[in-house]
Amino acid sequence: MSVSGAGIVQVGLDHRDVGAEAYERLLASGWCSGRPELPVGAGMVALATCHRRELYLEGVDPARALALFGEWAGAVAPPEIPPRIRVGVEAGRHLLRVTAGLESAVLGEDQILGQAREAYRRACADRRAGPVLHRLFHAAFRAGKRVRTETELGRGGRSLAGVAVSWLASAVGGLKGRRVLVLGAGEMAAVAAQRLVRRGAGELVVANRTLERARELVRRAGGRAVPWSWWPGLLAEMDGLVCATGAPEPVVRREHLGPAVGRLAVVDLAVPRNVEVPEERDRGVVVAGVSELVGRLAGEERARSASVGAAERIVEEELGTWTGWLQARGEGAVRRGRGTGGRRVVSAG
Repeated sequence: MSVSGAGIVQVGLDHRDVGAEAYERLLASGWCSGRPELPVGAGMVALATCHRRELYLEGVDPARALALFGEWAGAVAPPEIPPRIRVGVEAGRHLLRVTAGLESAVLGEDQILGQAREAYRRACADRRAGPVLHRLFHAAFRAGKRVRTETELGRGGRSLAGVAVSWLASAVGGLKGRRVLVLGAGEMAAVAAQRLVRRGAGELVVANRTLERARELVRRAGGRAVPWSWWPGLLAEMDGLVCATGAPEPVVRREHLGPAVGRLAVVDLAVPRNVEVPEERDRGVVVAGVSELVGRLAGEERARSASVGAAERIVEEELGTWTGWLQARGEGAVRRGRGTGGRRVVSAG
């Protein structure tokens, strides 16, 4: 069996395929919103983040993979933005580059590794990940971990949530004693909440549509959880707001950020944006979205780019381990087939 015939197909779109702003507009238009259930089928891992929507499939041809992606996304992207398809080794290489942080909006960001682990965990729980996908994702996790421990690429924690907390600290003149409200309780919100506490935020409040999830987050990070309906009334008491929700339209409206709020620094980590920027700039409300945060990191990213070569070598090493396993697996299948004259032997019991 050739390695190229391993039966792995990756199909999807990310911010690099269409550009960050175009990708945000695409999501805002309703494409792939609501995270619908995956169609029935074995050998499938779905990776959905702010900057990518991807399926990794085993044992299907590219045409079927494209159809499954359309079912999962709920709607096919506009004809001028067709999903990208990678097959075999190229599909594997792409996943390893993703988990290494080489394909992220922020070079070397660390959150994607946890997101990939969660996607794989869900696939395993649903019994969707086949044997080749199992090996591939474990190779990707090794590559991601090695890049972060053996190179400078991800040194300092380059997640968007971490960058958001740094921006917020600068915007409010330091976090010590400051009151910050976090909207959402997913992974992005969790990273932000933990870093806010570590950097000395005076009070952390978490609101989520499901109160129990907010409580789970504060049990890990600290602070207090409040019902979702409370958060608009708390804004006037806050110095900072981190919006880490995943709604297809704005959650924080301009009317929420009216004159009664006073001075407030707002970080919007959602794609598409979940915070409407106030029209009047003299209200004392400052808002930073993902594109602004990425822009602030341009200088740091150039400095970290010196580690890209080392990270890519690690990716190729772990990819070689995976393809070596594929080759051995294929040769073993051939030997077993020859041992029975090429026929499958079924025991009569």
